[in-house]
Amino acid sequence: MLKNRVINIYNFIFLYTLLGDIYMSNIVLIIKGLIIGLAKVMPGVSGAILAISMGVYDKGINAITRFFDNIKENIKFLFFIGIGIIIAIILGSNIVYFLLNNYYVITMLFFMGLIFGSTPKIISKVDKSIKGIMISFITFIIITLLTNLNINNNSVSNSIIIYLISGLIDAFGMVVPGISSTALLMVIGTYNNIIYSLSSIENIIINLNILIPYGIGIFIGIIVTSIVINYLFKKYNKLTFSFILGVILSTLLTLLLKIFSYHINIKDLVIGLLLLSLGIIISCFFDD
Repeated sequence: MLKNRVINIYNFIFLYTLLGDIYMSNIVLIIKGLIIGLAKVMPGVSGAILAISMGVYDKGINAITRFFDNIKENIKFLFFIGIGIIIAIILGSNIVYFLLNNYYVITMLFFMGLIFGSTPKIISKVDKSIKGIMISFITFIIITLLTNLNINNNSVSNSIIIYLISGLIDAFGMVVPGISSTALLMVIGTYNNIIYSLSSIENIIINLNILIPYGIGIFIGIIVTSIVINYLFKKYNKLTFSFILGVILSTLLTLLLKIFSYHINIKDLVIGLLLLSLGIIISCFFDD
């Protein structure tokens, strides 16, 4: 009798410990998702870089590209990471939207610091040959020309196609380390509308015409980009980073041009430069 009670107590403790470990691991995944989601709404911060530093990047790529190998575990991983990301996007969007509308120059200089801080690490990984340099240069030219085309008008920025493309671009930035997809959305002119649409439940409901094509673009883009980037990193690692460097340099130039298109006073410039330095420090801290 006593023996049976001891066995039952042991089984209870074992089960309680097991469930506790499972519970805590899910909480940890949600917290990591929150951090990645906050990075996602901030132009200049690469969510993929943060995912690498927290040890979930490879797991995420593997869960998507080899989804059917272990469906149960992959669904669990993507579900809890996804919860954290979604919560952070909805809550963080209000803050970022307010800053961009009230302190544009200061905020953008801070974001530029976040981008610039990750650049040295990317440079250390690129192909230093002529081929690698040419890939970076050509990518820089093409992306700069594309993002500075006059596409930021009402007929384009309110169309289904542009938000579908925005979703694809966002997914690209989520998956590719070192690239801020929100910075890319900013330079093509859809970031403000998207961030406003996500800033509250009411806005989400009202702006489904924006968020549905945007969400479809993200879903398709994450799957396609994960497959492609998984292949490229395995077969052409250094050349892939050469391409990434070209995108980053183009983003820095375009955001700098946007900042100078605004009227800048001395106070905003001084505060902005201080925050630029802070952004560099923060970005280096999160480097992998």
